[in-house]
Amino acid sequence: MEENNKPGKRNYIPGLMFNRINNHIFGGMSMKHVSAKSLFLIVLSGVFFLSLAQVFAKPVELRFSSAFPLQQTITGKIIVPWIEEINKAGEGKVSIKLFPAGALGKAPEQFDLAEKGVADLTYHLADYTPGRFPLTTVFSLPFMPPSGEKVSEAMWKTFQKESKYQEEYGKVKVLALFGHPGGHFHTVKKPINTMADFKGLKIRTANPSISKALSLWGAVPVAQPITETYQSLQLGVLDGTVLVWEGMGVFKLNEVTKFTTVADLYTMPMMIVINKDVWEGLPGDVKTLLESTTGLKMSKAAGKAFDDAEKPFREMTIAKGTKEIILDPAELAKMKESTFSLREEWAAEMEAKGLPGKAILKTALEFIEEK
Repeated sequence: MEENNKPGKRNYIPGLMFNRINNHIFGGMSMKHVSAKSLFLIVLSGVFFLSLAQVFAKPVELRFSSAFPLQQTITGKIIVPWIEEINKAGEGKVSIKLFPAGALGKAPEQFDLAEKGVADLTYHLADYTPGRFPLTTVFSLPFMPPSGEKVSEAMWKTFQKESKYQEEYGKVKVLALFGHPGGHFHTVKKPINTMADFKGLKIRTANPSISKALSLWGAVPVAQPITETYQSLQLGVLDGTVLVWEGMGVFKLNEVTKFTTVADLYTMPMMIVINKDVWEGLPGDVKTLLESTTGLKMSKAAGKAFDDAEKPFREMTIAKGTKEIILDPAELAKMKESTFSLREEWAAEMEAKGLPGKAILKTALEFIEEK
Protein backbone atom coordinates (compact mmCIF):
# COMPACT_ATOMS: atom_id res chain seq x y z
CA MET A 1 0.00 0.00 0.00
CA GLU A 2 1.40 3.40 -0.93
CA GLU A 3 2.41 5.69 1.93
CA ASN A 4 -0.30 8.27 1.28
CA ASN A 5 -2.96 5.59 1.17
CA LYS A 6 -2.17 3.96 4.49
CA PRO A 7 -4.83 4.25 7.21
CA GLY A 8 -4.42 7.57 8.96
CA LYS A 9 -2.19 9.16 6.27
CA ARG A 10 -3.54 12.43 4.98
CA ASN A 11 -3.74 13.06 1.29
CA TYR A 12 -1.84 16.30 0.66
CA ILE A 13 -2.81 16.71 -3.01
CA PRO A 14 -5.39 19.49 -2.32
CA GLY A 15 -2.77 21.55 -0.46
CA LEU A 16 -0.25 21.18 -3.25
CA MET A 17 -2.83 22.13 -5.86
CA PHE A 18 -3.78 25.22 -3.84
CA ASN A 19 -0.17 26.39 -3.84
CA ARG A 20 0.14 25.75 -7.57
CA ILE A 21 -3.05 27.70 -8.30
CA ASN A 22 -1.80 30.61 -6.21
CA ASN A 23 1.61 30.59 -7.89
CA HIS A 24 0.41 30.23 -11.48
CA ILE A 25 -2.72 32.38 -11.38
CA PHE A 26 -1.89 34.98 -8.76
CA GLY A 27 1.90 34.98 -8.91
CA GLY A 28 2.28 33.70 -5.39
CA MET A 29 0.74 36.82 -3.84
CA SER A 30 0.29 36.91 -0.09
CA MET A 31 -3.29 36.72 1.14
CA LYS A 32 -3.41 40.44 2.02
CA HIS A 33 -2.95 41.34 -1.67
CA VAL A 34 -5.65 39.01 -2.93
CA SER A 35 -9.02 40.57 -3.84
CA ALA A 36 -12.32 39.14 -2.64
CA LYS A 37 -13.02 37.77 -6.13
CA SER A 38 -9.60 36.16 -6.33
CA LEU A 39 -9.99 34.70 -2.87
CA PHE A 40 -13.32 33.21 -3.91
CA LEU A 41 -11.66 31.55 -6.92
CA ILE A 42 -8.91 30.14 -4.73
CA VAL A 43 -11.40 28.67 -2.26
CA LEU A 44 -13.56 27.30 -5.08
CA SER A 45 -10.53 25.67 -6.69
CA GLY A 46 -9.48 24.17 -3.37
CA VAL A 47 -12.92 22.68 -2.85
CA PHE A 48 -12.85 21.25 -6.38
CA PHE A 49 -9.49 19.57 -5.97
CA LEU A 50 -10.38 18.33 -2.49
CA SER A 51 -13.48 16.69 -3.94
CA LEU A 52 -11.42 15.29 -6.80
CA ALA A 53 -8.88 13.82 -4.40
CA GLN A 54 -11.65 12.19 -2.39
CA VAL A 55 -13.14 10.63 -5.50
CA PHE A 56 -9.85 9.07 -6.54
CA ALA A 57 -8.57 8.24 -3.03
CA LYS A 58 -8.06 4.53 -2.44
CA PRO A 59 -10.21 2.95 0.29
CA VAL A 60 -8.73 1.92 3.62
CA GLU A 61 -7.78 -1.73 3.22
CA LEU A 62 -7.81 -3.93 6.33
CA ARG A 63 -6.70 -7.56 6.69
CA PHE A 64 -8.76 -9.84 8.95
CA SER A 65 -7.15 -13.10 10.10
CA SER A 66 -9.00 -16.17 11.41
CA ALA A 67 -7.44 -19.55 12.11
CA PHE A 68 -10.71 -21.29 11.34
CA PRO A 69 -12.23 -22.23 7.98
CA LEU A 70 -15.38 -20.81 6.44
CA GLN A 71 -17.37 -23.91 7.40
CA GLN A 72 -17.16 -23.13 11.11
CA THR A 73 -19.59 -20.78 12.83
CA ILE A 74 -17.03 -18.21 13.92
CA THR A 75 -15.79 -17.54 10.41
CA GLY A 76 -18.77 -18.37 8.20
CA LYS A 77 -21.62 -17.10 10.40
CA ILE A 78 -20.00 -14.28 12.38
CA ILE A 79 -16.92 -12.82 10.70
CA VAL A 80 -17.97 -13.09 7.03
CA PRO A 81 -21.41 -11.43 7.47
CA TRP A 82 -19.81 -8.60 9.44
CA ILE A 83 -17.15 -8.03 6.77
CA GLU A 84 -19.84 -7.98 4.08
CA GLU A 85 -21.83 -5.45 6.12
CA ILE A 86 -18.81 -3.16 6.55
CA ASN A 87 -17.72 -3.40 2.91
CA LYS A 88 -21.23 -2.50 1.75
CA ALA A 89 -21.93 0.26 4.28
CA GLY A 90 -18.44 1.70 3.81
CA GLU A 91 -19.36 2.78 0.27
CA GLY A 92 -15.82 2.43 -0.99
CA LYS A 93 -14.15 4.12 1.98
CA VAL A 94 -13.09 0.89 3.68
CA SER A 95 -12.47 -2.64 2.45
CA ILE A 96 -11.83 -5.65 4.69
CA LYS A 97 -10.23 -8.77 3.25
CA LEU A 98 -10.52 -12.06 5.12
CA PHE A 99 -7.63 -14.51 5.50
CA PRO A 100 -9.32 -17.65 6.91
CA ALA A 101 -8.10 -21.12 7.87
CA GLY A 102 -4.83 -19.93 9.39
CA ALA A 103 -3.53 -18.30 6.21
CA LEU A 104 -1.58 -15.72 8.25
CA GLY A 105 -0.87 -17.79 11.35
CA LYS A 106 -1.94 -20.62 13.63
CA ALA A 107 -4.72 -20.28 16.22
CA PRO A 108 -2.47 -19.49 19.24
CA GLU A 109 -0.70 -16.77 17.20
CA GLN A 110 -3.75 -14.71 16.27
CA PHE A 111 -3.56 -12.12 19.05
CA ASP A 112 0.14 -11.55 18.29
CA LEU A 113 -0.70 -11.04 14.62
CA ALA A 114 -2.90 -8.09 15.56
CA GLU A 115 -0.45 -6.67 18.09
CA LYS A 116 2.46 -6.79 15.66
CA GLY A 117 0.47 -5.57 12.67
CA VAL A 118 0.88 -8.74 10.60
CA ALA A 119 -2.92 -8.58 10.39
CA ASP A 120 -5.06 -5.55 11.15
CA LEU A 121 -7.93 -7.48 12.74
CA THR A 122 -7.94 -10.96 14.25
CA TYR A 123 -10.19 -13.44 16.01
CA HIS A 124 -8.59 -15.09 19.04
CA LEU A 125 -9.52 -17.55 21.80
CA ALA A 126 -8.19 -16.56 25.21
CA ASP A 127 -7.66 -20.17 26.33
CA TYR A 128 -5.21 -20.71 23.45
CA THR A 129 -2.70 -18.42 25.17
CA PRO A 130 -2.66 -19.53 28.85
CA GLY A 131 -1.67 -16.82 31.31
CA ARG A 132 -2.07 -13.95 28.88
CA PHE A 133 -5.61 -12.96 29.84
CA PRO A 134 -5.88 -13.92 33.53
CA LEU A 135 -8.98 -11.87 34.37
CA THR A 136 -10.75 -12.96 31.19
CA THR A 137 -10.59 -16.56 32.43
CA VAL A 138 -13.29 -15.76 34.97
CA PHE A 139 -15.64 -16.81 32.17
CA SER A 140 -13.78 -20.12 31.78
CA LEU A 141 -14.91 -21.22 35.24
CA PRO A 142 -17.39 -24.13 35.49
CA PHE A 143 -21.10 -23.49 34.92
CA MET A 144 -20.80 -19.82 33.93
CA PRO A 145 -22.71 -19.76 30.59
CA PRO A 146 -26.53 -19.77 30.70
CA SER A 147 -26.33 -19.34 26.89
CA GLY A 148 -23.88 -18.07 24.33
CA GLU A 149 -25.73 -14.79 23.93
CA LYS A 150 -26.05 -14.14 27.67
CA VAL A 151 -22.47 -14.98 28.57
CA SER A 152 -21.28 -12.81 25.67
CA GLU A 153 -23.33 -9.89 26.94
CA ALA A 154 -21.81 -10.40 30.40
CA MET A 155 -18.29 -10.50 28.94
CA TRP A 156 -18.70 -7.19 27.14
CA LYS A 157 -20.36 -5.43 30.07
CA THR A 158 -17.69 -6.68 32.48
CA PHE A 159 -15.01 -5.43 30.11
CA GLN A 160 -16.69 -2.03 29.88
CA LYS A 161 -17.03 -1.69 33.65
CA GLU A 162 -13.68 -3.01 34.91
CA SER A 163 -10.56 -1.01 33.97
CA LYS A 164 -8.15 -3.76 35.03
CA TYR A 165 -9.97 -6.14 32.71
CA GLN A 166 -9.42 -3.66 29.88
CA GLU A 167 -5.69 -3.46 30.62
CA GLU A 168 -5.24 -7.08 29.50
CA TYR A 169 -5.86 -5.85 25.96
CA GLY A 170 -3.71 -2.73 26.17
CA LYS A 171 -1.94 -3.11 22.82
CA VAL A 172 -5.07 -3.58 20.72
CA LYS A 173 -8.57 -2.15 20.56
CA VAL A 174 -11.21 -4.72 21.45
CA LEU A 175 -14.18 -4.75 19.08
CA ALA A 176 -16.11 -7.69 20.56
CA LEU A 177 -15.94 -10.29 23.33
CA PHE A 178 -18.09 -13.41 23.27
CA GLY A 179 -18.42 -17.09 24.08
CA HIS A 180 -20.30 -20.20 22.99
CA PRO A 181 -23.09 -21.92 24.96
CA GLY A 182 -22.08 -24.45 27.57
CA GLY A 183 -20.24 -27.59 26.55
CA HIS A 184 -21.44 -31.04 27.63
CA PHE A 185 -20.04 -34.45 28.61
CA HIS A 186 -19.67 -36.97 25.78
CA THR A 187 -18.59 -40.54 26.58
CA VAL A 188 -17.89 -43.73 24.65
CA LYS A 189 -18.99 -46.58 26.92
CA LYS A 190 -20.14 -45.29 30.30
CA PRO A 191 -23.02 -42.80 30.61
CA ILE A 192 -22.82 -39.97 33.14
CA ASN A 193 -25.94 -39.86 35.33
CA THR A 194 -24.39 -38.78 38.63
CA MET A 195 -21.13 -37.31 39.89
CA ALA A 196 -20.11 -40.77 41.04
CA ASP A 197 -20.05 -41.94 37.42
CA PHE A 198 -16.99 -39.81 36.69
CA LYS A 199 -14.72 -41.86 38.92
CA GLY A 200 -11.69 -43.12 37.02
CA LEU A 201 -12.83 -41.86 33.60
CA LYS A 202 -10.19 -40.23 31.41
CA ILE A 203 -11.88 -37.10 30.04
CA ARG A 204 -10.42 -34.60 27.59
CA THR A 205 -10.63 -31.26 29.35
CA ALA A 206 -11.32 -27.76 28.04
CA ASN A 207 -9.19 -25.55 30.30
CA PRO A 208 -7.46 -25.59 33.72
CA SER A 209 -10.66 -24.71 35.61
CA ILE A 210 -12.56 -27.59 34.02
CA SER A 211 -9.62 -29.88 34.80
CA LYS A 212 -10.02 -29.00 38.48
CA ALA A 213 -13.75 -29.71 38.33
CA LEU A 214 -13.20 -33.10 36.71
CA SER A 215 -10.65 -33.95 39.39
CA LEU A 216 -13.15 -32.99 42.12
CA TRP A 217 -15.58 -35.52 40.66
CA GLY A 218 -12.97 -38.28 40.50
CA ALA A 219 -12.23 -38.17 36.77
CA VAL A 220 -8.78 -37.95 35.21
CA PRO A 221 -8.54 -34.75 33.13
CA VAL A 222 -6.46 -35.03 29.96
CA ALA A 223 -5.27 -31.96 28.04
CA GLN A 224 -5.16 -32.82 24.36
CA PRO A 225 -5.56 -31.03 21.01
CA ILE A 226 -9.04 -31.58 19.63
CA THR A 227 -7.51 -32.86 16.39
CA GLU A 228 -6.16 -35.90 18.28
CA THR A 229 -9.32 -36.66 20.21
CA TYR A 230 -11.10 -38.81 17.61
CA GLN A 231 -8.33 -41.40 17.61
CA SER A 232 -7.94 -41.25 21.40
CA LEU A 233 -11.64 -41.98 21.88
CA GLN A 234 -11.60 -44.68 19.23
CA LEU A 235 -8.60 -46.47 20.77
CA GLY A 236 -9.75 -46.13 24.37
CA VAL A 237 -7.01 -43.71 25.37
CA LEU A 238 -9.86 -41.41 26.39
CA ASP A 239 -13.24 -42.37 27.84
CA GLY A 240 -14.87 -39.09 26.89
CA THR A 241 -14.57 -35.38 26.25
CA VAL A 242 -16.21 -32.09 27.18
CA LEU A 243 -17.33 -30.17 24.12
CA VAL A 244 -20.19 -28.23 22.51
CA TRP A 245 -22.50 -29.99 20.07
CA GLU A 246 -20.94 -28.13 17.15
CA GLY A 247 -17.49 -29.44 18.01
CA MET A 248 -18.81 -33.00 18.11
CA GLY A 249 -20.07 -32.60 14.56
CA VAL A 250 -17.21 -30.59 13.07
CA PHE A 251 -14.56 -33.02 14.35
CA LYS A 252 -16.82 -36.06 13.81
CA LEU A 253 -16.42 -37.21 17.41
CA ASN A 254 -20.09 -38.20 17.36
CA GLU A 255 -19.02 -41.17 15.26
CA VAL A 256 -17.29 -42.75 18.27
CA THR A 257 -19.20 -41.48 21.34
CA LYS A 258 -22.46 -43.06 22.48
CA PHE A 259 -23.67 -40.87 25.36
CA THR A 260 -24.07 -37.12 25.89
CA THR A 261 -24.88 -35.71 29.32
CA VAL A 262 -26.23 -32.18 29.01
CA ALA A 263 -24.60 -29.89 31.58
CA ASP A 264 -23.83 -26.45 30.09
CA LEU A 265 -20.44 -26.80 31.76
CA TYR A 266 -18.15 -24.20 30.23
CA THR A 267 -17.52 -21.60 27.56
CA MET A 268 -14.38 -20.35 25.85
CA PRO A 269 -13.83 -16.56 25.95
CA MET A 270 -13.19 -15.21 22.45
CA MET A 271 -12.40 -11.81 21.01
CA ILE A 272 -12.18 -9.76 17.85
CA VAL A 273 -9.48 -7.10 18.06
CA ILE A 274 -7.83 -4.49 15.84
CA ASN A 275 -4.25 -3.22 15.96
CA LYS A 276 -4.31 -0.01 18.03
CA ASP A 277 -2.07 2.00 15.67
CA VAL A 278 -4.23 0.99 12.73
CA TRP A 279 -7.34 1.99 14.66
CA GLU A 280 -5.97 5.39 15.62
CA GLY A 281 -5.04 6.06 12.00
CA LEU A 282 -8.50 5.36 10.58
CA PRO A 283 -10.66 8.22 9.28
CA GLY A 284 -13.36 9.30 11.71
CA ASP A 285 -16.26 8.07 9.60
CA VAL A 286 -14.67 4.62 9.27
CA LYS A 287 -14.20 4.44 13.05
CA THR A 288 -17.83 5.40 13.52
CA LEU A 289 -18.94 2.67 11.14
CA LEU A 290 -16.86 0.00 12.88
CA GLU A 291 -17.99 1.06 16.34
CA SER A 292 -21.66 1.09 15.32
CA THR A 293 -21.48 -2.57 14.26
CA THR A 294 -19.30 -4.00 17.05
CA GLY A 295 -19.19 -3.72 20.86
CA LEU A 296 -22.21 -5.10 22.71
CA LYS A 297 -24.14 -5.51 19.45
CA MET A 298 -21.56 -7.78 17.85
CA SER A 299 -20.76 -9.61 21.10
CA LYS A 300 -24.39 -10.65 21.62
CA ALA A 301 -24.88 -11.48 17.94
CA ALA A 302 -21.82 -13.73 17.97
CA GLY A 303 -23.02 -15.53 21.09
CA LYS A 304 -26.44 -16.05 19.52
CA ALA A 305 -24.84 -17.40 16.33
CA PHE A 306 -23.13 -20.05 18.46
CA ASP A 307 -26.44 -20.77 20.20
CA ASP A 308 -28.17 -21.23 16.85
CA ALA A 309 -25.40 -23.52 15.59
CA GLU A 310 -25.97 -26.03 18.39
CA LYS A 311 -29.39 -27.30 17.28
CA PRO A 312 -28.43 -28.89 13.93
CA PHE A 313 -25.29 -30.46 15.40
CA ARG A 314 -27.25 -31.82 18.35
CA GLU A 315 -29.77 -33.35 15.97
CA MET A 316 -26.97 -34.78 13.84
CA THR A 317 -25.28 -36.36 16.87
CA ILE A 318 -28.48 -37.93 18.18
CA ALA A 319 -29.28 -39.20 14.68
CA LYS A 320 -25.98 -41.09 14.71
CA GLY A 321 -27.18 -43.07 17.72
CA THR A 322 -25.99 -40.99 20.66
CA LYS A 323 -28.21 -41.16 23.76
CA GLU A 324 -28.90 -37.73 25.26
CA ILE A 325 -29.01 -37.71 29.07
CA ILE A 326 -30.75 -34.94 31.00
CA LEU A 327 -29.52 -34.90 34.59
CA ASP A 328 -31.93 -34.88 37.49
CA PRO A 329 -32.17 -31.21 38.60
CA ALA A 330 -31.03 -32.07 42.12
CA GLU A 331 -28.00 -33.92 40.79
CA LEU A 332 -27.08 -31.05 38.46
CA ALA A 333 -27.43 -28.57 41.34
CA LYS A 334 -25.18 -30.76 43.47
CA MET A 335 -22.62 -30.88 40.67
CA LYS A 336 -22.67 -27.09 40.28
CA GLU A 337 -22.37 -26.44 44.01
CA SER A 338 -19.33 -28.71 44.21
CA THR A 339 -17.47 -26.32 41.89
CA PHE A 340 -18.30 -23.03 43.64
CA SER A 341 -15.09 -23.36 45.67
CA LEU A 342 -13.19 -23.12 42.38
CA ARG A 343 -14.60 -19.62 41.88
CA GLU A 344 -13.25 -18.50 45.23
CA GLU A 345 -9.95 -20.22 44.49
CA TRP A 346 -9.71 -18.40 41.17
CA ALA A 347 -10.42 -15.04 42.83
CA ALA A 348 -7.75 -15.70 45.47
CA GLU A 349 -5.21 -16.59 42.77
CA MET A 350 -5.91 -13.31 40.98
CA GLU A 351 -5.65 -11.30 44.20
CA ALA A 352 -2.27 -12.95 44.91
CA LYS A 353 -1.10 -11.58 41.54
CA GLY A 354 -2.25 -8.10 42.46
CA LEU A 355 -5.37 -8.34 40.29
CA PRO A 356 -8.95 -7.59 41.43
CA GLY A 357 -10.20 -11.16 41.22
CA LYS A 358 -12.99 -10.74 43.76
CA ALA A 359 -14.38 -7.64 42.06
CA ILE A 360 -14.19 -9.19 38.59
CA LEU A 361 -15.92 -12.38 39.75
CA LYS A 362 -18.66 -10.36 41.44
CA THR A 363 -19.21 -8.20 38.35
CA ALA A 364 -19.21 -11.18 35.97
CA LEU A 365 -21.77 -13.10 38.04
CA GLU A 366 -23.99 -10.02 38.37
CA PHE A 367 -24.13 -9.57 34.61
CA ILE A 368 -24.66 -13.29 33.97
CA GLU A 369 -27.58 -13.36 36.42
CA GLU A 370 -28.98 -10.03 35.19
CA LYS A 371 -32.48 -10.37 33.74
